[in-house]
Amino acid sequence: MLKTLDNWEEKKERPFLRMRLVPNRSLDSYGTKVVFALIACGFLLPIIPFIGSPIGTTLTIFSGLTFYLFLTLLQKNFQQGNTFEEILILKNKIIVVHKEKNKEQKTWEGNPYWTRVHLDFNNPKLKNYLTLTGKGRHIELGAFLSPDERAELRDKIQNALAKAKSA
Repeated sequence: MLKTLDNWEEKKERPFLRMRLVPNRSLDSYGTKVVFALIACGFLLPIIPFIGSPIGTTLTIFSGLTFYLFLTLLQKNFQQGNTFEEILILKNKIIVVHKEKNKEQKTWEGNPYWTRVHLDFNNPKLKNYLTLTGKGRHIELGAFLSPDERAELRDKIQNALAKAKSA
C-alpha cells in the first residue's frame, strides 16, 4: 500500500516526495478481534456438552492446541505488518529507509541527479521489479507491493526526481 506523507515538520525544505510503503493487510485490528471471537466460540461451543467426560478432555486438548497454533500464526502475521519502506526525495538528497520485521533499519542515501529508477517487466523474481540505482548500488523497492502498485510508485518517483533535478 502506498501512503503519501504530507506532514513535513521542517520548514527549511519541502520534499518533492515523501511516501511510506507498507504491505497490504487483509484485516485491521477490529476485523482481527471479530475473527478471534468467532474462532474461540467455534472451538468452545462443541465442547460444552462433553464437559467432564473423556471425550470432552480430548476435545479440549485438541481445540486448545489448534487455537494456540492460530494465535501463533496471527502474531507472525502482525510482525510482518511491521515491514515498511519510506522514501524521501529532496532537492539534493534522496533517502530510502527499509525496515523488516525484527531486523534493524537500513538506510540508503543518494543524489537525485544521479539516481535512476528502473522497472523490469520481465524479471523472473517479481513482475514489475522496481529498483533504484545510484552511488554504484541497486536497491529493491516495494517487493511486498502488487505489480500495479510498483508501476504507480515508479511514476511517482520519476516525477519527483524530475522536479528535484529541475529545482
